[in-house]
Amino acid sequence: MKDGMMQVGVVGCGGFCCGNHLPNIHNHPKMHLRALCDLNQESLQELQRQYRPEYISTDYKKIFRDPEIDLVVCATKPDFRLPIMEAAVAAGKPLFVEKPLSCSREETEQMRFLLRSSPIPFMVGFNRPFSPLMQDAARYYRQLRKGETTIVYRIVGEAILWPKSHYEAVMVRRESTIIHEATHIFNLLDWLTGLRPQRVYTAGGGNTNNIITLEYPEDITAVVIAGDNSSAGFPKEYLEINTDYTTIAGYCFCELVVVGKEGECQRHRYPYSVGTQTFTSSRQEMEERLVRFRSSVTQADLDYGYYYDKQVHVDKGHYAELEAFRQCVLNKTHSPIDVELGASANYTAWAAIEAWEKKQAQDIIA
Repeated sequence: MKDGMMQVGVVGCGGFCCGNHLPNIHNHPKMHLRALCDLNQESLQELQRQYRPEYISTDYKKIFRDPEIDLVVCATKPDFRLPIMEAAVAAGKPLFVEKPLSCSREETEQMRFLLRSSPIPFMVGFNRPFSPLMQDAARYYRQLRKGETTIVYRIVGEAILWPKSHYEAVMVRRESTIIHEATHIFNLLDWLTGLRPQRVYTAGGGNTNNIITLEYPEDITAVVIAGDNSSAGFPKEYLEINTDYTTIAGYCFCELVVVGKEGECQRHRYPYSVGTQTFTSSRQEMEERLVRFRSSVTQADLDYGYYYDKQVHVDKGHYAELEAFRQCVLNKTHSPIDVELGASANYTAWAAIEAWEKKQAQDIIA
């Protein structure tokens, strides 16, 4: 480290990374954005003007050769994460990799073997357990959970707003959002319950727009509504837990409501932002801002595929997950979401895809 600042290199600077990881690293008091790597030279030059890293490169190997870099963030597409992991292991660099680990079973097994035989500090970017709302929801759940429990999670966005490359991958090449997106929720549910699902059934469109039912041990059933046929003017995510005549409901990371068996109600609100303004308001006011955001999207925005400057930003835990990994590297402690937990979400996804293909429930085998 240099002057107490962890020096960070980022490989893969697409829209998600530019909207989340780059500003989070830039704004972190103990991290410094030393190097950026991407194949898009024009984009790199713009990012260099914005963030002033020591250098930019189109060669990811340069990042791993740099002795000053303490930690690497990989936000490439899933089909180019194994080479990044191999380079990190060869250089002994701590590595944070965006989800999913891979879209390939074979590559996922290679990743597991690689990190078992040559361990480095490593974390998969499943961020939702680090969000303030989910932290509170988990605390209530673990205090109140008793008997048969049902969990519903809605994660439904709008495919029209996707970047063209992602739209073509899912809608044209039929890559599954069960791998790309629903793995987020599989990891969240495993963390929330402390259990692994045993069986899964999927109905819906297959690669997108599905209802996925998960059977957990201890009388827990979860339903995930995952799709991209909603409007971005409506909240994308919603959590509901019903247990022992109590409901725990989380509304798009901005409001948590807990109603008990005698009608007692507790309500928590969480900050969110639009541009430079921060709000802590009811979910109804946040929903009105979502409608205004969607109404403001222009054809030029759609062509560019980037909306982060306009969007309503809720705290899904992206900043906190990077801080958790920084602490892991600094203190030489185990990663909160290691390669095995990353692979576990993938195995659930593959069983869910198989259940859709075969039109029958499937056991989940890691």
